[in-house]
Amino acid sequence: MLEYLLRRGDVSPALFLVGGFLYTFLSGFLSDILFSSQASVAHVLLVTVATAPALYFLITRAARELERRPLSLIDIQRWLLLFYMAFTVGSILGFYFSYTVLPQDMRERLMELQAREIAMVRGLFSGRVVHPDTFWVIFRNNLRVYAISIFLSLFYGTGGVLLLSWNASLVGAFLSTTRHPLLASLELLPHGIFEFMGYFVGGITGILIGVAIVEEGWNRRLLRDVLLLFVLGIAFIFLGALVEAG
Repeated sequence: MLEYLLRRGDVSPALFLVGGFLYTFLSGFLSDILFSSQASVAHVLLVTVATAPALYFLITRAARELERRPLSLIDIQRWLLLFYMAFTVGSILGFYFSYTVLPQDMRERLMELQAREIAMVRGLFSGRVVHPDTFWVIFRNNLRVYAISIFLSLFYGTGGVLLLSWNASLVGAFLSTTRHPLLASLELLPHGIFEFMGYFVGGITGILIGVAIVEEGWNRRLLRDVLLLFVLGIAFIFLGALVEAG
Protein backbone atom coordinates (compact mmCIF):
# COMPACT_ATOMS: atom_id res chain seq x y z
CA MET A 1 0.00 0.00 0.00
CA LEU A 2 2.82 2.44 0.82
CA GLU A 3 4.28 2.24 -2.68
CA TYR A 4 0.94 3.38 -4.18
CA LEU A 5 0.87 6.39 -1.87
CA LEU A 6 4.47 7.14 -2.89
CA ARG A 7 3.54 7.15 -6.57
CA ARG A 8 0.83 9.69 -5.80
CA GLY A 9 3.43 11.87 -4.10
CA ASP A 10 2.00 11.47 -0.59
CA VAL A 11 5.24 10.65 1.18
CA SER A 12 6.42 11.51 4.69
CA PRO A 13 8.50 9.82 7.43
CA ALA A 14 5.39 9.69 9.62
CA LEU A 15 3.71 7.53 6.97
CA PHE A 16 6.62 5.09 7.07
CA LEU A 17 6.60 5.00 10.87
CA VAL A 18 2.90 4.16 10.98
CA GLY A 19 3.28 1.77 8.05
CA GLY A 20 6.20 -0.02 9.73
CA PHE A 21 4.15 -0.45 12.90
CA LEU A 22 0.98 -1.68 11.15
CA TYR A 23 2.81 -4.03 8.76
CA THR A 24 4.74 -5.54 11.65
CA PHE A 25 1.84 -5.91 14.06
CA LEU A 26 -0.55 -7.34 11.46
CA SER A 27 2.16 -9.67 10.13
CA GLY A 28 2.28 -11.23 13.59
CA PHE A 29 -1.31 -12.43 13.26
CA LEU A 30 -0.81 -13.65 9.70
CA SER A 31 2.41 -15.54 10.42
CA ASP A 32 0.85 -17.37 13.36
CA ILE A 33 -2.21 -18.29 11.29
CA LEU A 34 -0.33 -19.35 8.15
CA PHE A 35 2.96 -20.71 9.55
CA SER A 36 2.28 -21.49 13.20
CA SER A 37 5.24 -23.86 13.66
CA GLN A 38 7.69 -21.29 12.20
CA ALA A 39 5.88 -18.13 13.23
CA SER A 40 8.97 -16.28 14.50
CA VAL A 41 10.71 -16.62 11.12
CA ALA A 42 7.57 -16.00 9.09
CA HIS A 43 6.87 -12.83 11.07
CA VAL A 44 10.17 -11.24 9.99
CA LEU A 45 9.75 -12.44 6.39
CA LEU A 46 6.21 -11.07 6.05
CA VAL A 47 7.33 -7.69 7.37
CA THR A 48 10.11 -7.70 4.76
CA VAL A 49 7.79 -8.67 1.90
CA ALA A 50 5.26 -6.01 2.90
CA THR A 51 7.77 -3.18 3.21
CA ALA A 52 10.34 -3.93 0.50
CA PRO A 53 8.42 -2.50 -2.51
CA ALA A 54 7.93 0.89 -0.83
CA LEU A 55 11.57 1.19 0.26
CA TYR A 56 12.82 0.10 -3.18
CA PHE A 57 10.62 2.71 -4.85
CA LEU A 58 11.90 5.32 -2.40
CA ILE A 59 15.56 4.58 -3.13
CA THR A 60 15.20 4.43 -6.92
CA ARG A 61 13.34 7.73 -6.77
CA ALA A 62 16.20 9.19 -4.74
CA ALA A 63 18.74 7.85 -7.26
CA ARG A 64 16.98 9.64 -10.12
CA GLU A 65 16.81 12.82 -8.06
CA LEU A 66 20.55 12.48 -7.45
CA GLU A 67 21.07 12.21 -11.19
CA ARG A 68 19.21 15.46 -11.74
CA ARG A 69 20.97 17.26 -8.85
CA PRO A 70 24.55 15.88 -8.69
CA LEU A 71 25.63 18.06 -5.76
CA SER A 72 22.80 17.04 -3.43
CA LEU A 73 24.18 13.68 -2.22
CA ILE A 74 24.21 14.67 1.46
CA ASP A 75 20.67 16.08 1.37
CA ILE A 76 19.29 13.02 -0.39
CA GLN A 77 21.20 10.72 1.95
CA ARG A 78 19.66 12.46 4.95
CA TRP A 79 16.23 12.17 3.32
CA LEU A 80 16.62 8.42 2.79
CA LEU A 81 18.04 7.78 6.27
CA LEU A 82 15.11 9.62 7.81
CA PHE A 83 12.64 7.31 6.07
CA TYR A 84 14.64 4.19 6.96
CA MET A 85 14.81 5.32 10.57
CA ALA A 86 11.07 6.00 10.66
CA PHE A 87 10.32 2.54 9.28
CA THR A 88 12.69 0.87 11.76
CA VAL A 89 11.24 2.69 14.78
CA GLY A 90 7.73 1.77 13.65
CA SER A 91 8.81 -1.83 13.10
CA ILE A 92 10.45 -2.06 16.55
CA LEU A 93 7.24 -0.77 18.12
CA GLY A 94 5.25 -3.28 16.06
CA PHE A 95 7.39 -6.19 17.24
CA TYR A 96 7.30 -4.91 20.83
CA PHE A 97 3.50 -4.75 20.87
CA SER A 98 3.29 -8.14 19.15
CA TYR A 99 5.38 -9.62 21.97
CA THR A 100 3.45 -7.90 24.77
CA VAL A 101 -0.25 -7.54 23.94
CA LEU A 102 -1.05 -10.68 21.93
CA PRO A 103 -2.17 -13.90 23.69
CA GLN A 104 0.67 -15.64 25.51
CA ASP A 105 0.76 -18.78 23.37
CA MET A 106 0.94 -16.65 20.22
CA ARG A 107 3.66 -14.45 21.74
CA GLU A 108 5.77 -17.49 22.56
CA ARG A 109 5.57 -18.77 19.00
CA LEU A 110 6.30 -15.35 17.48
CA MET A 111 9.30 -14.74 19.75
CA GLU A 112 10.80 -18.25 19.81
CA LEU A 113 13.99 -17.58 17.84
CA GLN A 114 14.42 -14.05 19.15
CA ALA A 115 14.16 -15.21 22.78
CA ARG A 116 16.75 -17.91 22.08
CA GLU A 117 19.14 -15.38 20.52
CA ILE A 118 18.76 -12.94 23.42
CA ALA A 119 19.31 -15.70 25.98
CA MET A 120 22.49 -16.75 24.17
CA VAL A 121 23.87 -13.19 24.15
CA ARG A 122 23.01 -12.68 27.80
CA GLY A 123 24.71 -15.96 28.66
CA LEU A 124 27.87 -14.95 26.83
CA PHE A 125 28.25 -11.60 28.55
CA SER A 126 26.76 -12.31 31.98
CA GLY A 127 29.43 -11.83 34.65
CA ARG A 128 32.15 -11.60 32.04
CA VAL A 129 35.02 -9.12 32.13
CA VAL A 130 35.34 -7.12 28.91
CA HIS A 131 38.33 -8.37 26.92
CA PRO A 132 40.68 -5.84 25.29
CA ASP A 133 39.81 -7.32 21.90
CA THR A 134 36.06 -6.84 22.45
CA PHE A 135 35.97 -3.87 20.08
CA TRP A 136 37.45 -5.86 17.21
CA VAL A 137 35.09 -8.79 17.82
CA ILE A 138 32.07 -6.46 17.73
CA PHE A 139 33.43 -4.48 14.77
CA ARG A 140 34.13 -7.61 12.68
CA ASN A 141 30.69 -9.06 13.41
CA ASN A 142 28.86 -5.82 12.58
CA LEU A 143 31.01 -5.29 9.49
CA ARG A 144 30.02 -8.77 8.30
CA VAL A 145 26.34 -7.89 8.75
CA TYR A 146 26.97 -4.62 6.88
CA ALA A 147 28.52 -6.50 3.95
CA ILE A 148 25.61 -8.97 3.90
CA SER A 149 23.16 -6.05 3.88
CA ILE A 150 24.85 -4.61 0.78
CA PHE A 151 24.92 -8.02 -0.91
CA LEU A 152 21.24 -8.70 -0.22
CA SER A 153 20.22 -5.26 -1.45
CA LEU A 154 22.35 -5.56 -4.59
CA PHE A 155 21.08 -8.98 -5.66
CA TYR A 156 17.59 -9.00 -4.13
CA GLY A 157 16.56 -5.35 -4.44
CA THR A 158 15.65 -4.42 -0.87
CA GLY A 159 16.97 -7.67 0.59
CA GLY A 160 18.76 -5.61 3.23
CA VAL A 161 15.34 -4.92 4.76
CA LEU A 162 15.38 -8.54 5.92
CA LEU A 163 18.32 -7.79 8.22
CA LEU A 164 16.70 -4.58 9.43
CA SER A 165 13.49 -6.46 10.23
CA TRP A 166 15.40 -9.20 12.04
CA ASN A 167 17.34 -6.68 14.14
CA ALA A 168 14.14 -4.76 14.84
CA SER A 169 12.55 -8.00 16.07
CA LEU A 170 15.53 -8.59 18.39
CA VAL A 171 15.22 -5.08 19.83
CA GLY A 172 11.46 -5.51 20.25
CA ALA A 173 11.96 -8.87 21.94
CA PHE A 174 14.65 -7.47 24.25
CA LEU A 175 12.43 -4.56 25.30
CA SER A 176 9.49 -6.89 25.92
CA THR A 177 11.54 -9.02 28.33
CA THR A 178 12.73 -6.14 30.53
CA ARG A 179 10.89 -4.55 33.45
CA HIS A 180 11.72 -1.05 32.31
CA PRO A 181 11.65 -0.96 28.48
CA LEU A 182 12.21 2.81 28.34
CA LEU A 183 15.43 2.56 30.36
CA ALA A 184 16.48 -0.48 28.33
CA SER A 185 15.96 1.43 25.08
CA LEU A 186 18.15 4.25 26.41
CA GLU A 187 20.81 1.64 27.16
CA LEU A 188 20.71 0.39 23.55
CA LEU A 189 20.51 3.84 21.98
CA PRO A 190 24.15 5.06 22.16
CA HIS A 191 25.64 2.23 20.09
CA GLY A 192 22.44 0.99 18.46
CA ILE A 193 21.81 4.18 16.54
CA PHE A 194 25.25 3.99 14.89
CA GLU A 195 24.82 0.29 14.04
CA PHE A 196 21.37 0.80 12.52
CA MET A 197 22.60 3.84 10.60
CA GLY A 198 25.36 1.64 9.19
CA TYR A 199 22.84 -1.02 8.15
CA PHE A 200 20.59 1.67 6.63
CA VAL A 201 23.49 2.94 4.54
CA GLY A 202 24.38 -0.64 3.57
CA GLY A 203 20.88 -1.32 2.25
CA ILE A 204 20.79 1.97 0.37
CA THR A 205 24.28 1.44 -1.06
CA GLY A 206 23.45 -2.00 -2.44
CA ILE A 207 20.38 -0.75 -4.30
CA LEU A 208 22.20 2.33 -5.63
CA ILE A 209 24.95 0.09 -7.02
CA GLY A 210 22.30 -1.79 -8.97
CA VAL A 211 20.70 1.46 -10.16
CA ALA A 212 24.08 2.87 -11.20
CA ILE A 213 25.02 -0.24 -13.16
CA VAL A 214 21.71 -1.32 -14.70
CA GLU A 215 19.46 1.70 -15.02
CA GLU A 216 22.06 4.45 -15.38
CA GLY A 217 24.49 2.54 -17.62
CA TRP A 218 27.55 2.46 -15.38
CA ASN A 219 27.16 6.10 -14.41
CA ARG A 220 30.58 7.00 -13.00
CA ARG A 221 29.42 9.91 -10.89
CA LEU A 222 26.70 7.84 -9.24
CA LEU A 223 29.22 5.05 -8.61
CA ARG A 224 31.52 7.61 -6.98
CA ASP A 225 28.65 8.69 -4.73
CA VAL A 226 27.99 5.05 -3.89
CA LEU A 227 31.63 4.66 -2.85
CA LEU A 228 31.27 7.64 -0.51
CA LEU A 229 28.16 6.06 1.03
CA PHE A 230 30.01 2.76 1.43
CA VAL A 231 32.78 4.48 3.40
CA LEU A 232 30.19 6.39 5.46
CA GLY A 233 28.51 3.10 6.39
CA ILE A 234 31.81 1.63 7.60
CA ALA A 235 32.36 4.78 9.69
CA PHE A 236 28.97 4.27 11.37
CA ILE A 237 29.77 0.61 12.08
CA PHE A 238 33.14 1.61 13.51
CA LEU A 239 31.63 4.22 15.83
CA GLY A 240 28.92 1.82 16.98
CA ALA A 241 31.47 -0.85 17.89
CA LEU A 242 33.61 1.74 19.66
CA VAL A 243 30.69 2.93 21.80
CA GLU A 244 29.44 -0.61 22.53
CA ALA A 245 32.89 -1.89 23.53
CA GLY A 246 33.33 1.10 25.81
